[in-house]
Amino acid sequence: MEQIVRPVFTLELNYKIIPGLVTIGKYDGTHSCITAATSTDKVLIHSPHRKNSAIAGRVLWSESNKEIATLNINQSITCLTVGMLLPDEDKDILLIGTSSHVLAYHVHDNKDVFYRECTDGVKSIAVGTFKDIKTVIMIGGNSSVHGYDNQGNEIFWTAVGDIATSVIFMDYNKDGLNELVVSSEDFSIRIFDKTGMLSEHIETEVVTNLVTLPDNRFAYSISNGTIGVYEQETRLWRVKSKHFAISIHYYDLLGQGSPQLLTGWSNGKVDCRSIKTGEVLFKDAMACGVSGIVEGDYRSIGKSDLICISSEGEVRGYTTTKTLTSSDGNGADQNTIRELLAHKQALLMELKHYDTNTKYNENIFYETESYENSGVIPASTRLEIAINTNDTDPKPHVELSLSTNNSTIIKATVIFAEGIFNGETHVIHPPISKLKSILLVPLFLPKDSPVDIHVKVLVGYPNSSQFHVYEITKQLPKFSMYCLKEKGSRKLTGDNYVQFKVNERLQRICLWINQFFLLTEDVEFDTGTNLSLSFKCLRDNTDLNMVFDMNGKTSIYTSNISLAADLVQSIAAYLNINSLESKSSFSQEEEKIKEHMSKLSEIQDTRLRLETDIADRMSQIRSLIIQAEDSRINDLDSLPYHYDELMVINEELINGYNIRLQNYNEKVDTMKNINTVIQKASRLRVGPKSSNMVNFCRTCINNNSVEGLIKVIRTGEM
Repeated sequence: MEQIVRPVFTLELNYKIIPGLVTIGKYDGTHSCITAATSTDKVLIHSPHRKNSAIAGRVLWSESNKEIATLNINQSITCLTVGMLLPDEDKDILLIGTSSHVLAYHVHDNKDVFYRECTDGVKSIAVGTFKDIKTVIMIGGNSSVHGYDNQGNEIFWTAVGDIATSVIFMDYNKDGLNELVVSSEDFSIRIFDKTGMLSEHIETEVVTNLVTLPDNRFAYSISNGTIGVYEQETRLWRVKSKHFAISIHYYDLLGQGSPQLLTGWSNGKVDCRSIKTGEVLFKDAMACGVSGIVEGDYRSIGKSDLICISSEGEVRGYTTTKTLTSSDGNGADQNTIRELLAHKQALLMELKHYDTNTKYNENIFYETESYENSGVIPASTRLEIAINTNDTDPKPHVELSLSTNNSTIIKATVIFAEGIFNGETHVIHPPISKLKSILLVPLFLPKDSPVDIHVKVLVGYPNSSQFHVYEITKQLPKFSMYCLKEKGSRKLTGDNYVQFKVNERLQRICLWINQFFLLTEDVEFDTGTNLSLSFKCLRDNTDLNMVFDMNGKTSIYTSNISLAADLVQSIAAYLNINSLESKSSFSQEEEKIKEHMSKLSEIQDTRLRLETDIADRMSQIRSLIIQAEDSRINDLDSLPYHYDELMVINEELINGYNIRLQNYNEKVDTMKNINTVIQKASRLRVGPKSSNMVNFCRTCINNNSVEGLIKVIRTGEM
């Protein structure tokens, strides 16, 4: 049941606001100021409570609107946020990210706190506490996350493998300390502590936004229009829209005592949902797309309002609204009654269908004829489902088999699953001539991740006008796309491998294999010195070989380092291993590292030469300007000559700038490729061993040590 909530204030900024680049801060420690990036590469600060005192510095106050100031950045702004960085000071500091730099700006004092170059770019920023670090600025770049202190000194670094679209802090594992949650363009949400990656969630598209929620939960939005909520490993709910979410925030808008999830959409819609269920409780619409949703005491009444800003600069403020409840004032009772009424309607509809079937059954004398003519199926009808691998077809796949236990046929089936089909739903509707009691559905899984498939099957007779709907949910194991080879065709060695040691009985290893692979029969260990298994990947026909020794030594042979890392992480999670070291060898990845490091060295040399050339050109420009000024006074005939020289040098500078830009883009791409390999290699270890390996790789990159970097990837040690 949706509520009606009216804005308590509105105003116009009269600036075009870039979607997603909106924040709010108390720059004087008391009054909230809306801050946003405009389409002209400026930061707009709206301060309705400021005093009429002129302040010199970067900030320029508008003459036409005394409440608005602008900060000219002269670079494309990529992200904005605020936070209290300075010790013993309650004033917010504004953090502005561009494609190459981050600026920490003290708005109240109108001065820079620090200005730092970020060679990996600035795609997202968060300020908060991280484990035992009291205040840290986390900056997500093109392929890594950097942590800085309040002076701009780097104190943390980790690779993420792709552009970090959003970073937040939250107590993910309920240990009382914040972890780092990072979303990236490789569809992943990763959770880090100081020792390495704790967990990972894989989505179907790019995750664009994250927000921390109460009770150790977080909300996320995806580029395909999906929003949802996670509680640790469990996804509580998700919904999908044809529009995409620009901003998500939590706020107790309806006065229920617990906050709701607010979402601002690209079409201007603003909706309020229950964090627990995703049910829509309130809707509103702005004239154009939403650019941001923030929270602040904008009316100076001692209470925060919810503030929505559109891309055209419209601002609407909402406050907590007490909704009508039952006589005892408990809104939860009203929600319970609504849920029970909905459940009652569903049960009445189901009872009606049963009554209809009973009327048909009263007239049954000849089962087959009457069932086929009436559309009723026998009460003993069962739908059976089986999932197996099929490596005999030209295109191997996972095969979903649906069948009934009598002469009824499967009219159609609807399969809902994430990340398997072009959409999320796949419908199979065989022609009448091919209707049978069995239906085989090929499934092609693009990634190694567990997938829940929800199947709805229409069962009846060919001449039936009504069909019974069976609903079944099955989970495909993480490594479903690997088919176990026959013993005679197994090859248990290889040049690419990862080796580590686990102190666990082989019987538990068998339990892990049976749970995470799709097998026709369970693997069991009876006798012998080791457990040896060989699989074929159904995607690319490559081999996966695993050998588990009695003494705990484990060897995984595969040319796919990502697969090896997934297997290591899966084993460690299943066996509750918090720290694991390993040795590895992946020749293709090592060749990539050599190639990228060589290219990076060339790029850095080119950059130094270009910077030297610019310094020389600037010296020539200063000299020519002085000569031109002298000619203007003493020798007008030589004046055109000096300006012609200046024009030539100016064109050379422009060409040099284009070369430097290309050089910078190549460096970013090269570092992204290197960080991708490092991120994959770090997942071959667990806990502190993974974190140490990442730090060692960082040191080797700074020292331009190719051999050292390869050694760290192989052994995890310097």
